[in-house]
Amino acid sequence: MTGITASDTVAVTDLAAYKRNLLKIRDYTGASVRLMAVVKANAYGHGLVECAQTAVEAGAFMLGVAHASEGALLRKAGIDIPIITLAQQSFDLIPALLDNNLTISLPSFAMLEELKKALPGYGSACRVHVKVDTGMGRIGIDADRAPGLVDATANTPGITVEGIFTHFPSADEDRDDESRRQIALFDNLLRKLDEKRMRPPVAHMCNSAATLKFPEAHFDMVRPGIMTFGLEPYPGSGEKLTLEPVLTLKSRITFIKDVPAGFPVSYGGTYVTRKPSRLATVPVGYADGYNRHLSNRGRAIVNGTYVPVAGRICMDQTVFDITEAGGVRVGEPIILIGGEGGIRVSVEEHADIAGTISHEIVTGISGRVSRIFLPAS
Repeated sequence: MTGITASDTVAVTDLAAYKRNLLKIRDYTGASVRLMAVVKANAYGHGLVECAQTAVEAGAFMLGVAHASEGALLRKAGIDIPIITLAQQSFDLIPALLDNNLTISLPSFAMLEELKKALPGYGSACRVHVKVDTGMGRIGIDADRAPGLVDATANTPGITVEGIFTHFPSADEDRDDESRRQIALFDNLLRKLDEKRMRPPVAHMCNSAATLKFPEAHFDMVRPGIMTFGLEPYPGSGEKLTLEPVLTLKSRITFIKDVPAGFPVSYGGTYVTRKPSRLATVPVGYADGYNRHLSNRGRAIVNGTYVPVAGRICMDQTVFDITEAGGVRVGEPIILIGGEGGIRVSVEEHADIAGTISHEIVTGISGRVSRIFLPAS
């Protein structure tokens, strides 16, 4: 009986590049500012455990995940530094948060009451970061009610209020006045808590974009996500800090066909050759996360040459016009995201064509794509 063959399509995560990015961000923010490496959503599609382990090596103070299940996976992998669940968890997941010693985001008095009920049964303690809503409108307590929640939580046996935080909704957009309003609101809250000797030791609000734009908002810790993987949180951010793309997505050509002019390609025949052409079929499609919006608009790299997507991207296969790529053979590699021979197809390019953000492109790489991790050292 033969074993299961890996996919021809492979996502390669360069952990050394990821580590260098984290160290550059730490240098940028300075020694007094702690680093939370956000590794939620399978480390933005780059590999949860592997990236988390690398972040620990790079000196991250804390890891950021969205859900208890992600934190549990990291604990199972032997990671013992603080891990915070940034999203609101259902109350019935509180036991999982406590069992795995996860730092809990606390956005409400209701969550505090549920923690009070759960803690005695587990005979354990927990750490929380109070979540304040300064304009995101998602989860969190209003700034004017936050001191009351901090006080009530700090006076609950078994709960340590380690941190307090908020989140920007538009730091990556041209709405800096609104972001500065949020900074002022959060800073004013921290001053009030200081006056009452209630300020938690770790205050944080900066995502990737804000880390670069608003050094005055670094406070005690920053929590970059997308930029740690070498992707721009906003256009032109590379002018402030140049980071390395961490991900390469590649596949192999499995079929080549020589066709005449006027030859329709793929579903609907939306691509018609204008001259005698050479077409290559590649076993990657939208079920692998190769976005269907790239149909007739995207490009890849073969033999150091850009080759266009020819026709509609299918669920499992995509055709490329390799006429200009020279003597290409079946089995040769094709770079879908990444660089070769001095040229590059970027995640940002895919996102621009698809009318979305880089986050969606990299987190959309599916589980059937094989994974390779280049070591951090």
